[in-house]
This record gives sequence, C-alpha cells and structure tokens, in this order.
Amino acid sequence: MPPQDARRVPQMRRLVAARLRLCGLPELVEPMELLTSELVTNALEHGDGLGVSLLLSCSSETVRLTVDDGSRESPRLRAPELDAESGRGLWIVAAIASEYGGSWGVSPDCTKTWCSLTVPTAKEPAV
Repeated sequence: MPPQDARRVPQMRRLVAARLRLCGLPELVEPMELLTSELVTNALEHGDGLGVSLLLSCSSETVRLTVDDGSRESPRLRAPELDAESGRGLWIVAAIASEYGGSWGVSPDCTKTWCSLTVPTAKEPAV
C-alpha cells in the first residue's frame, strides 16, 4: 500500500472517533476505530483504486459504518493459514459487530462493505 494511502487509515479513525464523541457515544469509539481500520484497509488494498469513501451514521439505536471502494468484487471471509499475516479482517469485523449486538454485510452491488453496532442503553443510576 502506498504511504499516502496508509495515512488515510488513521485519519479516518480519528474522524470516526470525533463523530462518535460528538454524538455522545464515547463507549463505541474503540470498537468503531478498529472496525474503521479493518474496512478502510481492505478497501485500500482490494478496491478499484479510484478512491475510498466512508459514511458514519448514528441513530438512537445503531451506529453504522459504510466504506465504499468502488470495486464490484464482493469481499469475502477467508481461511488464512495460522502463520499468515493477513486475511482475518472480515473475521474481526464479524466478531466485533456480534459482540456489540450488530452485524456486517456487503451492498447488493458489492461496492460497499458496512457494519453496525447497537447503541448501549443508558444505565439506571444506582440508588
């Protein structure tokens, strides 16, 4: 990956973290930063090379991250060798999304990969 592309990953993580804090969701910053890293890295490595875009939407129930790489080839879960240095990104995305009551998938046209997390419910104050 060219150095200028590699710098995009931490930039997008910082943007996602800032948006989540602005939305009052600091508890989702860490998992969404990791999800951002995985999806943006995959898009930069496997996309069509014409650019990568990121959309983060927050509602009272879910936070959804969508990364568009323009590629028409569908992302897929791989079965990497135990000593492989790559190939686990979508497994990580699936595990984190599941842990936070969310899911992940690919758009029908295969150009976008998305994941969503459930917004934690407010805890009742201790009495």
